[in-house]
Amino acid sequence: MHPLLAASRFHNAPISYDVTFPPSSRSVVDRNTRTAVPTHTLAQPATDPPTFTKLVMRCDKFPWPVVVSPSSKGGKFYIGNTPTIPTEAQPISNMDLLYAVHSTLAIRVTHEEWDALGNGSPAQRRVTRAYERRCSKTGGGWDGGVRRIDWLGHKVQLIGIEVDRNASAGGIAKLIFGRP
Repeated sequence: MHPLLAASRFHNAPISYDVTFPPSSRSVVDRNTRTAVPTHTLAQPATDPPTFTKLVMRCDKFPWPVVVSPSSKGGKFYIGNTPTIPTEAQPISNMDLLYAVHSTLAIRVTHEEWDALGNGSPAQRRVTRAYERRCSKTGGGWDGGVRRIDWLGHKVQLIGIEVDRNASAGGIAKLIFGRP
């Protein structure tokens, strides 16, 4: 895992990212200095060696996998009538990984997922409180309903990723969240 994201039981990664917001210079910062993580660092491969297909990440706090694929970077620059398309495959970057986490957690939960918590259960009440906090914090989103991010409760800060060394190629990584 890239040093920006690598965590273990003994230390947190240098990143601090509030997954409530899309990755940006305001939301992805160094946890010690609170300064923006440089763009060139976010563009670097998220894994070593680089992963070119997909990376699967999980978290103990929610049941959904976060599947990361490399972003497509071709076909944006034209000279004359012919598009210039890179011929090399792009590895999964740190930014690809952060976008995948945000996008996965921004999905609205289904009725089945909500019901799986148990009608009126402590888990449903905890998720409801997180939904209310998120909507108050962002100044809206009430009509959008409960999102996967609400499973995190207060812990919406990505503070690192632990790699499962025993996982197969394509890997499994564990997302670690903490309080902002």
